[in-house]
Amino acid sequence: MNTVAAPRTAGNQEEDTTSRALWPSVRHLVANFLRTYPWLAGAVVLVSGIVLAASLIMDLALLYRFLAAAALAGSSFVWGFWARTSRTRRFPPLSHLHRRQYAATWDSLTAAREGAYSAAAGHKKDEAEFRQSASKTVRNLLELAPVRPGDQVLEVGCGVARIGRELAPCCATWTGADISANMLSHAASRLEGLPNVRLVQLHAVDLSEFEDSSFDVVYFTNMLIHLDEMDRWQYAQEAFRVLRPTGRIFMDIIDIESQAGWGMFARDAVRYKDLERPPYMPRFSNALELTVYLERAGFAEIQAHHRSPLVIVTGVRPLPE
Repeated sequence: MNTVAAPRTAGNQEEDTTSRALWPSVRHLVANFLRTYPWLAGAVVLVSGIVLAASLIMDLALLYRFLAAAALAGSSFVWGFWARTSRTRRFPPLSHLHRRQYAATWDSLTAAREGAYSAAAGHKKDEAEFRQSASKTVRNLLELAPVRPGDQVLEVGCGVARIGRELAPCCATWTGADISANMLSHAASRLEGLPNVRLVQLHAVDLSEFEDSSFDVVYFTNMLIHLDEMDRWQYAQEAFRVLRPTGRIFMDIIDIESQAGWGMFARDAVRYKDLERPPYMPRFSNALELTVYLERAGFAEIQAHHRSPLVIVTGVRPLPE
C-alpha cells in the first residue's frame, strides 16, 4: 500500500532548523571543554566503569544498574568523539601561545620530521612527493622574480628548505633564514651535499643578521600568511635594505579575493566559529595590501600576479638617483 508523507509545516521546518543549528554548537562546546581538560573524559569513563561494576557486584536495584550503564555508555561516546577529533586535527591548538610568538609556535609544531613536513606542505608526504610539491613555486620564482644563475638568493621563512632544495641549483648561492631552530635542523638534513647553500637563524622579526645590499633576490613563500600585518610590513622594509639595486622581491599569500582563497577562508570561519584561533592559523590577504607595503618601502616596477589560490606581488629595488 502506498503511503503519503505528512506535509511539513512551518513549525516542523523551524524545529529541524533549530536542531541542525544546535548540534554544531554543542559539538564545539564539548570540543572546547575537552581541549581545556583533556584528562576528564577518560576519568569519567573509568569512574563510570567502577560504579557499574560495583552495582553489579552489590546486586543493586535495576534502576541504579541502568543509570550506571548509561553513564558508562555516554562517557565512552564522548571520549571516543574527543579521540577521533584529536586524531583528525593536524596540529595541536597551542592556545597558550600568542600569535607573534613565532619561534615557540613553529618549534612546537616541528619537533618531529613528520610535523615539519606537514607544516611545510599541508600534509604528510614521502620525500619524492615532497620535492615534487615545490615545483610550482620554483617555476613562479624563475619566471616572476626572476631567479638567474648568477644570483645570490635569500628565502625568508625557509622552513625545511622545501623550495630551497630545488631552487639552489638555479642560482649562485641560496640562503635560507628561519626563526625556528627545529625547522632549520630539518632543513640542514635535506640540504646535505649542496655546496652553495647556507642556513641562518633569525632572532627577531627583521633581517639584522644580513648586511645592506647583500642579495639579488629576496622571496617569501607560504610564510606571510602566518604573520601579523605589521610584521609583514617590517619584512618588506628589511628586504629593501638587504637587496642590491635592481634586486627583486617576491611575496605570495593566499588571495582572499580568489574563489579558492575565499573558500578556504569561509571553511575556517565555520570550523573556528566557537573555538580559540590557534597562533599558526592563516591570515589571508590580497594584492592591495602587499602592493602598499612594497610601494611604501621604496620598490618600483611592482606587479601583482594572480595564480589562484595565491596572489604573488613582485617589485624591484630601483637604482639610486
